[in-house]
Amino acid sequence: MTQPDKAALTTVIATSQRDITIPQFAGILTPQDDTLLQRGNGKGLKIYDDIERDAKVFSSLQKRKLAVIGRPWQVDPASKSARDVAAAQMVKRNLMRINFDTVSLNSLDAILKGFSVGEIVWAVEGNEYIIKKILPRNQRRFTFDMEFNLRMLTWGNMMTGEALPERKFIVHTYGGKDGSPFGLGLGTRLFWPAFFKRQDIAAWLVFLDKFASPTAVGHHAQGASNKEIDDLLASLDAIAQETSIAIPDNMKVEFLEAARSGGSDAYERMARYMDEQIEEIVLGDSGGKSGGGALAAAAITKKEVRIELVKADADLLSDSLNATVAQWLVDLNMPGAGVPRISRIVEEPADLKERSERDLNISRVGYRPTLKSIHETYGGEWEVVPGKNAASAGAPSSAPTETEFAESDLTRLAGQIALEKALTDTVDGRAQKLQPLASALLAPLIEALRGASSFEDAFNAVAEAFPMMDSDQLQQLLGQAEFVSQLVGQADVPGQDD
Repeated sequence: MTQPDKAALTTVIATSQRDITIPQFAGILTPQDDTLLQRGNGKGLKIYDDIERDAKVFSSLQKRKLAVIGRPWQVDPASKSARDVAAAQMVKRNLMRINFDTVSLNSLDAILKGFSVGEIVWAVEGNEYIIKKILPRNQRRFTFDMEFNLRMLTWGNMMTGEALPERKFIVHTYGGKDGSPFGLGLGTRLFWPAFFKRQDIAAWLVFLDKFASPTAVGHHAQGASNKEIDDLLASLDAIAQETSIAIPDNMKVEFLEAARSGGSDAYERMARYMDEQIEEIVLGDSGGKSGGGALAAAAITKKEVRIELVKADADLLSDSLNATVAQWLVDLNMPGAGVPRISRIVEEPADLKERSERDLNISRVGYRPTLKSIHETYGGEWEVVPGKNAASAGAPSSAPTETEFAESDLTRLAGQIALEKALTDTVDGRAQKLQPLASALLAPLIEALRGASSFEDAFNAVAEAFPMMDSDQLQQLLGQAEFVSQLVGQADVPGQDD
């Protein structure tokens, strides 16, 4: 086996300069978005702004962005050392100062257009650089060179743009291949559904204008003057706007009903289909048609943003901010400290129906959740239902009905009830025997007290009668009663009768 070529392994070979798919023009990259190249007509990314005017596109994109913004964010130190913890606190202070959620929302415009640009406005307070604000910038003002460095197009340099200072502009990229800084946003896939929907609605409006109301037809006498014909046409135009008109006796007006070859439902179905395609592209799924019950619940779930998309969007945005904002703040203020990590907490919402079914299955084998567990899982306020047995922690016991138990569960329940009854009867029987034994035990004491004439005589009488009190049988019976009571208690606790 030959030794590997270290230079070849550590060098980037398939560079952008050698990429035959990228046109070489003055050392500047061009977007590899076929939609922009074929349908842009010189507008560039502005065509995606036009797409976002569609109500369904806008609402779907907003839902996807806000699904990320709605998650809490955190800044974790690189390690537990005091310096790294201080660096994380410094970064967090800066993010709180600039309204981090707004900055994140602006950066997520890359989802539609492929990349987004934000300009950092720095300030100096004492010996510390702070971020005063981060301003969103229009992507059409920027391009990239062959080294993927951002350049700003200006009036003085409309072709290749001007070089920009370091640690000044944040670029967040979405999609794309070969690491192109232009990315590849959802706009390239949303263009056609939005375009077809727009054409469909335009035709739908023509259909409604043509068939929703009849066409007015005017008849004039043969040989009518041009002025009379113009007056008739003016009267016909007024029909669409006025509630009443006046025409001469020698003129006639009637309405022409256009024959319909089909209804407007075809246009509506087309528009709804395009809306479903838009939802599919942006949210990962579409609501589609739904019925009742489980189908309705499934439709509600589908209309939400898929958790995988939320997590992916949050992770990609965090990676961009960690490589720029977090890194630059540490470099300027605490060089050498570990760079903290900015992230958002994205957790899949719990399926409470599945959890409740699991809790019910566990209860069938003899266990039930504590009140604390119920609060943490289901929320809300809970109290013990009167007449229902509850665990020692105070949790309500919602025992399943007989139809919910398997046959083995019924057998076990019947056995437990029989055991509890037998033990209870035993305790009751022991209690009935306690009274005569207690009376016999106390008889010498009561007899001695009856003959006492003073407290001193009573005290001496009790001292003389105490040796004659036989407590052996009473102690034995009390011990038996205590043992049986413990058995009753154990039989009442699930899981203790095995």
